[in-house]
Amino acid sequence: MKKILFTAAALAFAVNVKAISLEECYSLARENYPLVRQYELTEAMSRFSFENAAMGYAPKITLSGQATYQSDVTAFPELFNSLMQAFGSEAAGLSKDQYKVQLEISQTIWDGGYAKASREAVKAQNEVSKLTLDKDMDALKSRINQMYFGILILDVNIRTNLYMDTLLTSNLKAAESAVANGTALASDKDNIEAELLTLRQARRQLESSSRTYKDMLAIMIGRQIGDGEIFEVPEVRIVDTSRNLRTELQLFDARIREIESRKKMLDVAVMPKFAFFAQGWYGKPGLNIFDDIMYGRMSWNGIAGITFRWDITGFYTRKKDLGKIDMSMRSVELQRDVFEWNTDIQKTQIQNEIDRMYDVRESDNEIVRLRESVRKTSESKYRNGIITVNDLLRDITSENKARTDRSLHELELLKNIYDLKIVLNQ
Repeated sequence: MKKILFTAAALAFAVNVKAISLEECYSLARENYPLVRQYELTEAMSRFSFENAAMGYAPKITLSGQATYQSDVTAFPELFNSLMQAFGSEAAGLSKDQYKVQLEISQTIWDGGYAKASREAVKAQNEVSKLTLDKDMDALKSRINQMYFGILILDVNIRTNLYMDTLLTSNLKAAESAVANGTALASDKDNIEAELLTLRQARRQLESSSRTYKDMLAIMIGRQIGDGEIFEVPEVRIVDTSRNLRTELQLFDARIREIESRKKMLDVAVMPKFAFFAQGWYGKPGLNIFDDIMYGRMSWNGIAGITFRWDITGFYTRKKDLGKIDMSMRSVELQRDVFEWNTDIQKTQIQNEIDRMYDVRESDNEIVRLRESVRKTSESKYRNGIITVNDLLRDITSENKARTDRSLHELELLKNIYDLKIVLNQ
């Protein structure tokens, strides 16, 4: 019955204990990072800019009006007026106050490719903005790695500390029994007790550091992390060092495309442009100026046609502008070469460390086995009065160090593998 109750309690505990993984931390940190809201702003600004660029072929409608007074106007010669008066007719003449309310519609027929180049430029700028955000978001993974593996390392130290606590407590009982029987000195018990107190003091410091790391990680992922939560040890992943998928490389390519779009804007800036237009207005004078001279009344007027415009001032600075664009492109390519050079150095350094840790790991298990064997022998020797308590404590400490080193080497290997994944963005 007791066994059944214990099993049920263990299962209930296992159900209630939460587990958190490194990949989950990556995902939560990305969702919780304040910069993620910049994606929406970037997308909205890009959409507005693209829509504006697409308006290049939209008809332009202008409503205008004017009222003027002139010092002089067009009029018939005096001789002509005299002749008209002789025949009993008189021209009112143009009035010096003139009025016009006009509606003008202009429709681009061909803009030399300006609207298309503008849309491509907006797309290129949007891609650069998004990849810049992606690059900043990728940097989160490195910070998550530091926190996550820091917690794992502290947990290993705490578990090893508890293991050593168990060993010292067991040997303390043996020392107390030996002192009571007169086969050991009281200082032996005091020595073990002092070592035990020092060990527990160190454990409190480790637990405090672990709590600090968890609180910092909690802020990054946007949720609380309880003391009972288990941090899963990540799996060993194979990293293809021949594939560099860093966002920065995509960003360099996007910047080059953006520069190329600026070059296309230069090309279309010197192209001729054609448009259809139509104007209609009500006022005076109108198109029939003689009718206005004769009667001086308001009239409806209209005109339509095709316009041609070619601004050749762009040719004056084109050569220098192309030179600046070429230099900008070479600068981006140089930055990419420097980035790849630094990444190769970083990749080689981490890969060599991974290879070293694999070699170290092969001997760790054997070292722990031997240290454990020595410690058990020392415990037996101490109980039989062959060695001193200092010798026993030294061997317990050596085993503790061997176990700690083995666990740390495992985690360091994992951390280096995941750091390499981040360096290559895999």
